[in-house]
Amino acid sequence: MNFKSSFLFAKRILFPKSGRASIARKSLFGAVLCIGISLMPLVVVLTVSNGMIEGITGRLISLSSSHLEAVSFEKDASVLEEAAAAALNNPQVTEAYPMIEFSALAAANSKRCGISVRALPTGVFKKLKSYKELFEAKDGSIQNFNDSANAVLIGQGIAEKLCLKAGDNIRLVTASKNDLLGAVPSVKNYKVAAIVSCGYRELDALWLFMPYAQAKKLSIQSDSTHSVMCEVQDPFSKNLPQIQASLKKPLGKSFRVYRWDQLNRSQYENFSSTKILLIFIQLLIVLVAAVNISSALIMLVLERRREIAILKSLGASSKGVSLSFLMAGFACGAGGLLLGIPFGLLFSVNINGIISFAEKLLNCVFRGLYFLMNNDIINYKQIRLLDEEYYLKVIPIDIPFAELFLIGIATLLLSLAASLLPASKAGKERPLDTLRNSR
Repeated sequence: MNFKSSFLFAKRILFPKSGRASIARKSLFGAVLCIGISLMPLVVVLTVSNGMIEGITGRLISLSSSHLEAVSFEKDASVLEEAAAAALNNPQVTEAYPMIEFSALAAANSKRCGISVRALPTGVFKKLKSYKELFEAKDGSIQNFNDSANAVLIGQGIAEKLCLKAGDNIRLVTASKNDLLGAVPSVKNYKVAAIVSCGYRELDALWLFMPYAQAKKLSIQSDSTHSVMCEVQDPFSKNLPQIQASLKKPLGKSFRVYRWDQLNRSQYENFSSTKILLIFIQLLIVLVAAVNISSALIMLVLERRREIAILKSLGASSKGVSLSFLMAGFACGAGGLLLGIPFGLLFSVNINGIISFAEKLLNCVFRGLYFLMNNDIINYKQIRLLDEEYYLKVIPIDIPFAELFLIGIATLLLSLAASLLPASKAGKERPLDTLRNSR
């Protein structure tokens, strides 16, 4: 029995010409459906988690720690400016700018909250691609953020806590240095030029951006951080450690250079481990679905015992019969792939619309139930499937073709592994005993 004969028998097993109803065949196509359904959430989880991790990491890298951060031990603004110019002399550094970061207390409208003040050159918001693309003005204009005006940019989270809008005044309370009294509170008023958002609430809830020229005039407390933020062509490049080492000499001994993966190690590893755990759980579901192929093929072997006996009595080999059932199992896995991956991708690319529709539907139902139970619709709180406190407002979609290819290979291998037992059983059928018992 050659390969072609095994293929034709496998085709006959899956698609018999008689078209008669068969419980085993129904179970087999049910197994295909189970594999397809189990692959859909796996593809969605993989695509969405990749997009979420890339979106959050991109914001952390570009807006929080930058690609490389050179921290100065000296609290001198002029040293920072000289170091930024020295970093730009490195051909592998595309952008470098000084930044002073310190904590402060913000107050407005009889409300107050702690904030993180980031003082940087106002041109950063107009010049750097990451700031231009990731930041969006929710109220006011970023163009009003300049050195001449006593204006600041605040994150959307702070604006909501302090009930602020563009054009309002905000007071900053900082600890100034005094030779006689030590640290003393200093209060200054600023005007809100714009309320900005980068789409990630964890960052928007803390930040207040101040012109670097204004920060130089302040007598800031000693626990402030003076840094030079450096950007390179590719932050994920394998050469990033070499670029880090090349910056140490021109910046001098008073600076210590850190990579973004060093500054955000715990958060980045947390994202990766969560993604791996989710994929592992989904793969277990696919494994359970693949087991259905084994049970369906065993039923098929029992139904086809007479045909197997006739083939073997005509000279078919045990290996050829086993190969036919392996092909049938492989075809079931391939069918599940053709069903699961395209529909999974379809759900993935429309995930934002699906979540929005689901939120509207749930809120409509629960709002009605809340009204019936409490006769009060004003105090109803909206249900959020993806809370902006922890997730991005809009999920970026990133289709990992290489990982999808590996999942496809793994699914086919699982299907073959699930087919081994019934295929072996079919190959071991004894034609004489089968034909004798079927009389």
